[in-house]
Amino acid sequence: MTAVRAVVFDLGHTLWDFAPREESRRLKVVRLHERLSRALDGAVPAPTELDRALGATAQRWFESWIKQPEDLEQPPTERLIGEALASLALSVSDDLLHELTCIVFGAELDIPVMEPDSLAAIAGLHQRGLAMGCVTNTITLEEGIHDALARLGLRHYLRSVVASSAAGYRKPHPSLFLRALEGLDVEPGEAVFVGDRLFDDVSGAQAVGMRAVLTHQYRQEPLDGASVAPDAVIQRLGDLPAVIQRLNNRRA
Repeated sequence: MTAVRAVVFDLGHTLWDFAPREESRRLKVVRLHERLSRALDGAVPAPTELDRALGATAQRWFESWIKQPEDLEQPPTERLIGEALASLALSVSDDLLHELTCIVFGAELDIPVMEPDSLAAIAGLHQRGLAMGCVTNTITLEEGIHDALARLGLRHYLRSVVASSAAGYRKPHPSLFLRALEGLDVEPGEAVFVGDRLFDDVSGAQAVGMRAVLTHQYRQEPLDGASVAPDAVIQRLGDLPAVIQRLNNRRA
């Protein structure tokens, strides 16, 4: 077994958790309403109706992904906004649609929050010379993911960032993992993936030849009866450096 040279992380419920921010969501919808009103001369439903349409459309997307897990294609986030507007009999130009998408999904809807020992673990792995990156399933635009990483002090450490909203596929599609590895210039056998989901993260990473670590820090997905088995399980991200050391010791 090859020594670990790189670590690739999932983001939500792996590197960070989320703190809901209803005020931010409300302001996004207000900004959306204001921009539409200027473009359509005021012929726009109330912000509450826009909010309901967005929520219903997003829920349909998420439910379809759950019901059809084998269909891993992800349409551009602009399409979600377009479908929500169409449900209200509204139509806009492609340029305006992109602008509206940036208003709503240009940043994470909820606040990413990270434990201090998690950031310390990342810094420690960096000091040991490990290359790091991330792969995330998200409808947030890729630039919003980069902004969140920068705010949390992670952008310096994560050299390769892959977001499903830009890639056109969701995990466990192999292209996302391979793109992250290409960005780090490592082979699959030289990398470990860390995530909180057995299907998206563990099975996807192992399918391309990576080792996979399941984290229970924010979500506790049961292992009993699972069709895949992680190479290791951690309770906190702070446990990861020791796990990587054990994985390396197995090759001795």
